[in-house]
Amino acid sequence: MSFIAPAQFSGIGAGAGIAFLNTMMMGVKRGLFSSEAGQGSAAIAHSTAKTKYSVREGVVALLEPYIDTIIICTLTGLVIMVTDSWHLTEFYATRIDPSISEDLWMNSSVLTSHAFAQGVPFGDKIVTLAVVLFAISTAISWSFYGDRATEYLFGSNAIKYYRYVYVFMVFVGSTLLLEPVWIFGDAALGFMTFPNLIAIILLSTKLKDISSKYFEKY
Repeated sequence: MSFIAPAQFSGIGAGAGIAFLNTMMMGVKRGLFSSEAGQGSAAIAHSTAKTKYSVREGVVALLEPYIDTIIICTLTGLVIMVTDSWHLTEFYATRIDPSISEDLWMNSSVLTSHAFAQGVPFGDKIVTLAVVLFAISTAISWSFYGDRATEYLFGSNAIKYYRYVYVFMVFVGSTLLLEPVWIFGDAALGFMTFPNLIAIILLSTKLKDISSKYFEKY
């Protein structure tokens, strides 16, 4: 029976801790990207809804991150784990099994397509269609968010120039490598999230009062 020295045990524990933190950080970044929770962007879309009570629309908005992040992202992760496709990730190859060739590494939508292809007929085609629809809907919705924000900050005359910049950035993003696009997207989402969270904290008392009155009545 082999003996693991305290120093070796500490090294294993530290490695496991770093792996856990890296996994959690990546999950939070991708979760923020998919659900937009806490960024204040979804509120722009829901504010256009015709309803007598803002709290009711807020309850509807709560379903979005639950369905998108908790259900869909969890199911995607389970498919990747069950089909053993996670063994082909860069994370696994660089930290657990360096013998895996770099040519076999998969990440992002390529990994998801591979995993679904292993367990579902035409699974890779379904994932490809879902990615295309997600990209189109994201481009449209984020264009609208920026449109409203530009009008609020600079007036309606600035919307035209914003749209030129937006279309140009969509073209630039489609021609760059995936990694810098993810880095830029994560940074942009961070710049959106932090000031919005500060605003949420400052308005929490007012939000509590409005919510309490609504739920007492209904």
